[in-house]
Amino acid sequence: MAPSGTKVVIIGAGFSGLTVAYFLRDKARVYLVDRKTHLWNASTGLITPPTLELMKRVFSFDPPVEKAFDSMNVMFKDIGNVYLHDDKPFLYLLDKTAFFQQLQDKLGDNVEQILGYSFKDVESQNVILERKTDQKRIPYDFLIGADGCFSKVARATGLSLVKSWLYGYEWGTEPTQGNNTISFVIDPNIARAYGVWAFTSSNETRIGLASDRPLRKSDAEQIGRTYFSTQSQPSDFKGGVIPTSGPIRRLFIDNVFLVGDAAGLCGPFLGDGIQTAIKSGMAAAQAIDQRNAGDAYVQFLKDSGVIKYLKQQAILRSIWDRFVSHTTLKRLYRFTLRNQGHLLDDLTMIKEDPSKFPLLVRKFFS
Repeated sequence: MAPSGTKVVIIGAGFSGLTVAYFLRDKARVYLVDRKTHLWNASTGLITPPTLELMKRVFSFDPPVEKAFDSMNVMFKDIGNVYLHDDKPFLYLLDKTAFFQQLQDKLGDNVEQILGYSFKDVESQNVILERKTDQKRIPYDFLIGADGCFSKVARATGLSLVKSWLYGYEWGTEPTQGNNTISFVIDPNIARAYGVWAFTSSNETRIGLASDRPLRKSDAEQIGRTYFSTQSQPSDFKGGVIPTSGPIRRLFIDNVFLVGDAAGLCGPFLGDGIQTAIKSGMAAAQAIDQRNAGDAYVQFLKDSGVIKYLKQQAILRSIWDRFVSHTTLKRLYRFTLRNQGHLLDDLTMIKEDPSKFPLLVRKFFS
């Protein structure tokens, strides 16, 4: 166990940073820093059953779930549709606001939350934070960079940076979807990465996609009309950045670790990031009381299967980006149609056991 006087500064209060803080709340003096004045994350909050079970094991409360989905309508642009259904939910929508609030309330007195401050630099084992004209200097024994794809911590300490990324967008519109169904449009001309998705949440439909170029609100309006026949103006239009190059080369240096998106620990092909963020946060927290903490951190990640799983996705991402064509989409359509009865189970399976991912890929190419 890390000595109670160990000072750990965490930059970024998303899923990975909060996981580190939660695990160390009774073991170290933790400073949780975020440039936002409240806890919030750009992720859609869609999680698979294995991710939900992981969150139940990791945190001392049941994660609040807003909706459960048991069906998916997959639309292949200019080719056809495939309707997938399961007897049990294959995706859940996390109530992020309630989740972050509950987690924040459980951090305790050992975790000092410094919200509204941005990371500026590192100097002589001190973190320099700033807010307008105000600055803070915080000494640290360990520094955790959980500050996203364009990590300032990585830049300041000479660690590796994410090599490629996509712009992720989400917005609301008038209700157009069935309550328990997600629509997923595969059209590389619009969203070369994961596709355009939509689901109904509360009294609106949420639409999102990952794009290789920045989008404007007018682009979102056009996408809503084209794929989901909505005529309403996009509301709550927001965006983030999604790493797609896989795990970075150097995850640590001395007593500085990168976790979550800052470490490239997000699915380059499937776009899954919450489970890997939590696992990387757990690994960093567990490594801090080890003799060679950085090496231990990487080993914990390898033992969890995260590194191998994401490297496999990165390879598939590069192949897809290079060879995607109308012929590829027709092949994917036939594959989806052929595996219609169990494809949702297969996708859930690889989240529960990442080692199964190559089996699904081989099934596609066979």
